[in-house]
Amino acid sequence: MKCLNNYQKALKLLICLLLALSLAGCGSAVELNKRLFVKMIILDKTKKGIELTLNSPLPNRLIPGRVAGGQPGKPYNFVKREGKDISDAFRKIQSDLSREISLGQTDVVVIGRELAEEGIDPVLEFLERNSSFHINSNLFVTAGKATEILHFPVIYERFPSDIIKAYANEHATVATTIKDFLVANYNVGCVMAPLLKFGNTTDKFEKKRWMRNDGAAIFKRGKLTTTTNTKEMRGGLMILNQWENNEIRIPSPTDGKIVNFTIHKVHTKIKPIVKGDEIVVHIQSKADASVLASNSNINLENTKHLKLLEKKLDAEVKKLINQSIERTREAKADAFGFGNYISWKYPHKWNDMKQNWEDIYSNDLKITVQVNSSVKSLGAERGTLIKRKGSVK
Repeated sequence: MKCLNNYQKALKLLICLLLALSLAGCGSAVELNKRLFVKMIILDKTKKGIELTLNSPLPNRLIPGRVAGGQPGKPYNFVKREGKDISDAFRKIQSDLSREISLGQTDVVVIGRELAEEGIDPVLEFLERNSSFHINSNLFVTAGKATEILHFPVIYERFPSDIIKAYANEHATVATTIKDFLVANYNVGCVMAPLLKFGNTTDKFEKKRWMRNDGAAIFKRGKLTTTTNTKEMRGGLMILNQWENNEIRIPSPTDGKIVNFTIHKVHTKIKPIVKGDEIVVHIQSKADASVLASNSNINLENTKHLKLLEKKLDAEVKKLINQSIERTREAKADAFGFGNYISWKYPHKWNDMKQNWEDIYSNDLKITVQVNSSVKSLGAERGTLIKRKGSVK
């Protein structure tokens, strides 16, 4: 009996090993060296439909000391085709390539303004249905044609997508993903996305292209309706809890000269209250700051003066938040999802107001903003050079 039990155990172990071996290996029938891994998707509207550009690494140029076809060059390539829609353009690109396109490594999607204004729902649907595509990929909008990225010099990074993605990762602009758009479509229908701008340097000796983040694009029901400037976008960072290590300049309460602060983090809480016909959204923000530089004669070690500075900082943060909110209200676009907070806390009341939410948000909603700033650090230099010559005491 004991031998039989040992035999049964050995048989079970052998079966488990055989099953494990059958599961080993590549999870797809397509080998890795037969795939084209896309890092960035670029989309523009054309007269005939849509122009799709795919940016991918060149494997034969990623190995140090090796060049493709004996010719050195960039470690990436752009391939583009025009089609009736994104599916048609994608199919045409695939038919031109010797490798199978994979969107599993895509982390940036860039959309030109004309296409954004026409509507990006067909693009979102195509990407959502692609099983390898990650919906956490960042989405950017350009002020002009998205294909201007092709002419942008890549110096400090290996791939163009790394530079663009860094804008969101470093909190220089709002970070918006494909997932955010998909979620918005099922809720208030509005979202704020980062806006890129391109141009030429004014250097007469050497003209170069430049790229920068230039505010934000506000979408309503899948279409770009308006844009914000950089200041209004910065207020959006605070509301969305995406602000991190950005600078704010405040005039000193003693002599009006500038004191520069680094706002390390802004923690924002949103609380809706519905009583009868009155709808109020309370926004409470806490800002942690440190002194970056000071041109003022203010004594930063004086508690009274420091409190005055913090009040000035409160007012500036509140101003940025209100400017951003006002811009979205003008567009009748609840880009910060305040309606979501109401639907979570007051689901029955939300059902009654959601059909008219655009008008309520734009005209009737009461929004209060309260800011509490705290200067955590004065820096290594407690005073200023001006202070040593005779500061306010």
